[in-house]
Amino acid sequence: MARKRHREHESETSIPKQKKRTLDSSANQSKAQSHEYQLPDLPVIPEPAIAKVASTHLGTLPSGTPLTNSYERLEFVGDSYLAYLAASTVNARYPNFDSGKLSQTKQLIVCNATLAGYAKQYKLDKRASLPTEIKQAEHSKHNSKLWIKTLGDLFEAYVGGILEADPYHGCATIDAWMAELWEPLFKTQVEANVVNRNAKQELAIKIMTKGTSISYSDDGPVQKSSLKGRDIYSVKVCYTGLGYHDLWLGAGKGPNKAEAGYAAASQALQHPQLSEIMAKKEERDLISKAQKDLLGKDIQSDLTKE
Repeated sequence: MARKRHREHESETSIPKQKKRTLDSSANQSKAQSHEYQLPDLPVIPEPAIAKVASTHLGTLPSGTPLTNSYERLEFVGDSYLAYLAASTVNARYPNFDSGKLSQTKQLIVCNATLAGYAKQYKLDKRASLPTEIKQAEHSKHNSKLWIKTLGDLFEAYVGGILEADPYHGCATIDAWMAELWEPLFKTQVEANVVNRNAKQELAIKIMTKGTSISYSDDGPVQKSSLKGRDIYSVKVCYTGLGYHDLWLGAGKGPNKAEAGYAAASQALQHPQLSEIMAKKEERDLISKAQKDLLGKDIQSDLTKE
C-alpha cells in the first residue's frame, strides 16, 4: 500500500531529466550498440549512509555484522523492482509478443551480463568495498561469472539504495533512468529482429489474383549458428503470373523455416517491382469484375425473357 502511495505521489511530481555523457559502447558488457551513445548520468543516492551500504560487500565486514550493513538487502530490493519494471515495460511496449518472447526480452534487459555492463560503465566497482577474492575474479578466467554476478549485484544494490533513500521520488527516478538505459537494447537487440508474422498475408493481398502463385522454398543449406544448438534456415519467395515467371521477390533467414518465410515475405514487401505487379493485379481484377458483371446481366436478361 505504501508503494502505491509513493507511485501516485510521483505521478504528480516532475522529475528533472538526467544529464547525459558519451561513452564508447565497447565498455558495455551487453554490447548493445556498435557506436557511441549517450549514457545518462548516474542518479545520486541522496543519503550518504545508504550510499555507503549500497557499495559494501558483506565479506568485508567483521563476522556477526548485521546484513543491513552490507548491500545484500538493498540488492534484494533493487532486483525485485527491476524485475517488476522490466516486466511492465516489455509488456506495454510489445503487445504482440507471446509470453515466451516477453520473458526472453525481460531476461535480456535485467540479466547479470547487462546489469554488470552498466555497473562497469558507471564504475560502481571502483567505489565498492569488495573482498580480495572477488577483486581477483575480475582477471580470472575461472571466476569470471563470479565477477559478472558481483557487478550485477552492485547495480541492483544501487537501485535499491535510491529507492530506500528516496521513497517518494525513487520509483520515478529509476523508471526514467532505466528507460534511457534500456532504449538502445530495445532498438538493437529486440526490435531489429522482430518478425512481421503478417507479412505473408500482406504480400498475398497485394499481388495474388486468379492465375498467379507465390512460392516459398529453401534458399541454400541450413547453417549452424554461433549459438550452440541453433540452426539458421534460409527461405526465398518467388512470384509467377501476370507475365512473370518465378520472379525472385526476397529472401530471409530464421531459426526455423516459418520464421525465415516471414522474413522473406517482409523483404518482398519492399521489392521495387511490387507496385508494378500490384497495378497489373488491379487491372486483372477490374477485368474479371467487369466480366462477372456482364455475365450476371446476360443471365438476368435470359431469365427475364423466359
